[in-house]
Amino acid sequence: MNKFFVEPSQISENKITILGEDINHIKNVLRLFEGNVICVCNKLTGENYACEITLVSKEKIDCKIKEKLEFNSESNVKIDIFQGIPKSDKMELIIQKGTELRCK
Repeated sequence: MNKFFVEPSQISENKITILGEDINHIKNVLRLFEGNVICVCNKLTGENYACEITLVSKEKIDCKIKEKLEFNSESNVKIDIFQGIPKSDKMELIIQKGTELRCK
């Protein structure tokens, strides 16, 4: 399912309006139309919704919220990193990549 991110102001009780660059992507790249189901995420809270597209126009795409999805975005995979003593500035890269992977 395709996932799009919106601002909280674009979400009402049972309707979501998609604006901006995503309109072109939905219409012309993915070629979605009324009746297709997409996943929409609130940028601020991270809440996910399964939505049915109800209107496709040049200015906006309206979607009806079908259900709120319960996703756990955190991976359940445990990663252990073992390393030797790095040369020069390699330690910074190791710390950076470890942080991105949320290693402890």
